[in-house]
Amino acid sequence: MSKKLLSSQKKRLLTVAIFTVLIISIIAIASSIFFPTTSSGFSELSLLTYNDSSQTFEADRYPYSLESGVNRTIFFMVKNFEDVVKYYQIQIKVTKISQNATYEYPLNSAKSHLLYENDTYEKILSPATRNEKRESGTFSGDYIWSPVNVTLYSNALVEAVLEGDDFMKIVFELWEFNSTSNSFEYSGIFTFLELLYYY
Repeated sequence: MSKKLLSSQKKRLLTVAIFTVLIISIIAIASSIFFPTTSSGFSELSLLTYNDSSQTFEADRYPYSLESGVNRTIFFMVKNFEDVVKYYQIQIKVTKISQNATYEYPLNSAKSHLLYENDTYEKILSPATRNEKRESGTFSGDYIWSPVNVTLYSNALVEAVLEGDDFMKIVFELWEFNSTSNSFEYSGIFTFLELLYYY
């Protein structure tokens, strides 16, 4: 009788163990579907000015106006905290101050003017390893370790977008290279300046 009881207890314990493992597996699978883990890394875009007195870059003293025929200089800096090499592009666009920039979509080309549309800012910005620096390919050797200066300017195309408004918004969008599509895609990261404009 005691052997039968022991056997029955073993079967019961085995059933409970299997059931417990099954429940834990279901919870783990459900968690991975409904609460996917996201990368802890991030990319950072900032605008800077250069202080001649202290000879340092600072996130302060931004220009407040732009005049027709007069250029202004500002610096942007991208930092890569993604733990992998990233290929970035900055797209700088001018639009009306009423036009909203969002993390979901880049500024509509019909409602803005692209100040820079060349490949000047297609660079790798990353704490890369020596092997990664030696890599071959489209962006081989293109590393930036310091702020990059940009000349803000105005022309007839900019004024056409403003349609007589006294204020403008200059939007800096961060784009990342997608190796699958072999093109740059909007990352959702942006910053902007709002300036008084003198015609």
